[in-house]
Amino acid sequence: MTKNRGKLAIFSSTALGFVAFLGILAFVALIGQRHPVRVDLTESKRYSISDQSQKIVKALNDEINIKTFYQEADPKRDQTRDLLETYRYHSKKINYQLIDPDREPSLAKHYKIRTYGTLVLEGFGKTQTITTADEESITNAILKLTQEQQRVVYFLTGHGDRDIGNFDKDGYSTAKAVIEKENFEVKSLNLLAVPNIPNDAALVVVAGPKKPLMATELEALRQYLGRDGSLMLLLEPFSDAGLVGFLESYGISISSDIIVDTMSRVFGASYLIPVITEYSFHKITDGFNVACFFPTARSIDSAEKIPDSVDMTELASTSPYSWSEMDFQFGQQEPPKFDQAKDKKGPINVALVASISNKISGDEQKRDEHRDGETSEAADPGGQAQILVFGDSDFASNSYFNLQGHSDFFLNSINYLAQQENLITVERIKSSGTPLTLSRSQSQLLFWVGLLLMPAIVMVSGLTVFRLRRKHR
Repeated sequence: MTKNRGKLAIFSSTALGFVAFLGILAFVALIGQRHPVRVDLTESKRYSISDQSQKIVKALNDEINIKTFYQEADPKRDQTRDLLETYRYHSKKINYQLIDPDREPSLAKHYKIRTYGTLVLEGFGKTQTITTADEESITNAILKLTQEQQRVVYFLTGHGDRDIGNFDKDGYSTAKAVIEKENFEVKSLNLLAVPNIPNDAALVVVAGPKKPLMATELEALRQYLGRDGSLMLLLEPFSDAGLVGFLESYGISISSDIIVDTMSRVFGASYLIPVITEYSFHKITDGFNVACFFPTARSIDSAEKIPDSVDMTELASTSPYSWSEMDFQFGQQEPPKFDQAKDKKGPINVALVASISNKISGDEQKRDEHRDGETSEAADPGGQAQILVFGDSDFASNSYFNLQGHSDFFLNSINYLAQQENLITVERIKSSGTPLTLSRSQSQLLFWVGLLLMPAIVMVSGLTVFRLRRKHR
């Protein structure tokens, strides 16, 4: 009887300990679920986001829903999920959904998904679309969603320019609608009525002017660039709008020509619609590899003398089968022929961006200082202005806006010039990747231990246990 009681006590104690152990495990799991702790031990902090991104997402007061469009077999799908899970770890306001556009085509069509790997962020009554799933792009998209003040993109009027309110084929109403979806306000601006460019201007666009700009308008544009402004010019052949001297002062050259491209005939287009397939490395064209067609385009080149304060990048060019025609007249019956003496052989540049430094020199800053040692406002070190010149304005019109890569090229340019492409910059730590080098003796030791000694120990241990069990039967 006493023996049975002892067994019962042992059993009860064991059962109670087991239940207590399960309870502790459940309690720890519950705490871990509600208050998870992550520690990134990788050298490059691969599974972490920067302090900047953490502060931004922790300050969110409304939910942001992220939809990712990847094929299920795409390895980048899991990488993006891990990154978004890191964002969610720092803020429960972040929600994400993995979508295969091939399995849910209606949803992909609704969000106008053109390429795999696209992310759509929705929140604060706004939408942002990005095609690069890295921390910098995601955090910047979140910042754009949280911005309350809308910046304004102004389209210049008064010179026969493209009209953002015109829904005909030559109008820019489609471009206006797309820009507004990027959380900008789009307005018309007549510098003859308002001689100064407003301070809320994120960008000023001069699209297809047919008449020359007045001297007061050019001066207003020059002052705007001096305030670190951004200017986009879309010029048609044989219509420089009086901008030759203005652009020359910033190292940009335009000439009275039109581009002829025999490659266009392959696509069934006119030889006056050059094919744009070559793009230089720039933030505007990063990852951009879609052909564009510029109806009746002119060449845009760097001037012979470029000011020291200007950094020039030639963005896009035509095929080698094109040339810059100098003697063309609209309405002529015979097709143009290449004249080696006058014309310039392709590739021909059709888009160029100039970054203009407004930083003043040390001597200038000293001259602007007050005698009592204080610095005046004129001594502000300054920043950077941007001028982007296209040799065509038709590609962004209603007729051609949704053709090939036109909308993406135009919208990338708008975002870059409005200084919205990078609200923050994330510097990732690069892993040095320390190699493991073994000597000959170490290699032999690894071979004998891994392939012979360890299996031998396992076999001996197994045989010993087998013999002991057999002996005690």
